[in-house]
Formats: sequence, C-alpha cells, structure tokens
Amino acid sequence: MSEQIILILDDDLNICEILKEILSSRYTTIVTTSASEALEKVKDSPVDLMLVDFNMPEMNGTEFISKAIAIQPDVASIIISGNRNINTAIDALHTGVYDFIQKPFMDISALHMVIENALVRRQLLIENRLYKQNLEEMVRQRTRELETKNQELHQSRNRIIGILSRAAEYKDYETGQHFQRVSEYSGIIAMGLDISDKEVGIIRQAAPVHDIGKIGIPEAILLKQGRLTDEEFEEMKQHCLFGEQIMKSGTFHPAQLIQSGDSQTEGTYSDELLETAARIAKSHHERVDGSGYPEGLKGDAIPLEARIVAVADVYDALGSSRSYKNAWSEDKCQDFIRQNSGILFDSNVVFAFFRNIDLILNIKESITEKGKTCSYIA
Repeated sequence: MSEQIILILDDDLNICEILKEILSSRYTTIVTTSASEALEKVKDSPVDLMLVDFNMPEMNGTEFISKAIAIQPDVASIIISGNRNINTAIDALHTGVYDFIQKPFMDISALHMVIENALVRRQLLIENRLYKQNLEEMVRQRTRELETKNQELHQSRNRIIGILSRAAEYKDYETGQHFQRVSEYSGIIAMGLDISDKEVGIIRQAAPVHDIGKIGIPEAILLKQGRLTDEEFEEMKQHCLFGEQIMKSGTFHPAQLIQSGDSQTEGTYSDELLETAARIAKSHHERVDGSGYPEGLKGDAIPLEARIVAVADVYDALGSSRSYKNAWSEDKCQDFIRQNSGILFDSNVVFAFFRNIDLILNIKESITEKGKTCSYIA
C-alpha cells in the first residue's frame, strides 16, 4: 500500500511546520498557507486527508473543504482551530468534516489517533461505496441474465403450446386454421374486456390447446361418423380432464385419470401460460347455466379465459364444415351466440364478441379452412 498523503493548510507557517514535523515520519505531507494554492494542489494530485485551519483570510476552513471535496469526493478532512467555541466544532462536523481538533497540540498521540481514525473511516466509506457499486452491478447483471432466461423460457413455453396444438390437430384431424382462428378470436374478445394486455396475450397464446386432451380419446370415438352414444359421449368428456393434466404436469395417464375420477394432480404449474392453458383445456365446455362439463360450473365459477374460448370455439365450429353437417351461415352462427348469451355463454363475453365482430370477420376471412374435419362435440 502506497504512503498516504496529508495536505496541511494553515495561514500560520509555524503551525504548518510543526504539523509537518509531527506527521512526516508516517505520511507524505503537502504544506501550504494559501487556500487557493491548496485547491490547486488538490487538483494536481490525490490527497487522502486534509488538516485545515478554520480561520483563514481567503476563506474559512469549511468553505475550503467544500470546494476541495468537489474536486476529490473521497478526501477526508479535519478542522484545526484555536477557537474553543463548541458551536464552531459542531458547525464544522455538520458540514461533513471528519473531526475537529484544537490548537495548540498538547497531546501528540491523540493527534495521531484522530488522524488514523479519520483515514480508517475514509477507507471504510470508500470500500462500502465500491461494494455497493459492485453489488448494484451484480444485481443489474443478474437481472439481465434472468430477463434473458425468462425470455427463453417464454419462447420455450410458446413452442410447447404450438407443438401441443399441432398434436391435437393431427389427432383430431382438425386443420390448423381452426386452432389459429380460435386463438385470434379469443384474443380479440379478451381485448374487449377489462383485463390487462398481458392477460390478453396469455389467453391468445393458450387458447389453441383447448382440445389437447383429445389425444387421450380413442380414435374409434374421436373419428366416429355421426353422433356419439351416451357412453361414448361420457368418454369424450374426459378430454377436458386429460387436457388439464397434460398442461399441469406434463405427465399423461388417461387410464389412471378415468379410474380415479379425480381431475386434480400433484405439483404446481410451471408458469402462468401453462396455468391458463390448463384452465382453458379443463373448462372450455362449461356453460354459465351449469349445463356444461366436466364439473357443471355456473357463471363466474368458470374461469374467464374458459368463458372466452367457449364462445370462440363454438362460433368457429358452427361456421365450419363437418363430416356430418355443412357449415352454418354467418347470420345463423351469430344468432346462436346472441340467443345463448347469459344461458350457455357469459353475457359480457358475448358483448365483447359482437363489439369486435368486424375484427373477428376479418380473421375468419383471412384464415380459411381447407378440407373437412371430424365432428364437433358441443
């Protein structure tokens, strides 16, 4: 460690020489009787500590110290004065001066102690500041890393949603246009409700996997031409529970789920997107009058995102060709949604649907479905 530098400023040259004699064996000293000259020295070279006379002709000690600190913020300072007025000492300390000692210097060891304490305090303050700066930089760096990881995770979740949507499409022989339209319709409807842009985006991203649970339905039922028997329909209903379990745990055991009849699975959702997708998969066939499945939920007991997707899914299914029916006309599709507002569908969701019907019709026109698909189970 290099030798510490002390600036001695006193308009009395004798005092300067005495202090230099006392301190030069331990420190490098810079001596001056002029405040303006002292400021130039502070500009020219680093100083660890300043011993400054309080009463000087150019400026008093605290004024000088303020100007010197503006040049070297880390410099320590001690006022020396023959004035024994306690208020002078208090005023000096309030300006940020480290300590106050009186002339003449009767106890040399005490003088050394004051100087050493001031230098130690200065070093601790510097180290504390550097630690805070390093800590802040570490926090910023960690925050950047976490933001990057969160973006990567978000992208991964989106890819998972896309893959599962495509898997459901191949299993059910529904084209990707159906899932795209349901996604866009759901986003448009959500925008018309009192929810945040973030929630709108999550609903739009999660909507395409509403029927992912059909992966667990036997193809003999899933691809059957015409209507299902009561037994087949009961088994078809299980796709809601299968879909929830897929999105919640990533582990799918349809046989176990059927035997237990329990839709709850252990563990927690990995993130908000998958959590929303799980609720949509489970509850998009619930109806506000309690006539839906799998739990017969009513009204607001049905998750909002599921109420939104219910309207989007039914509207698109009615307007699409199926193996057992032709597509309904646009007027007939809209009438069905309107007539079932407050019965099958949430009236606020239906209102948002019709308030943005032009946007929905633009999506319907821009995303055209090719070919026929299997039956829609309402």
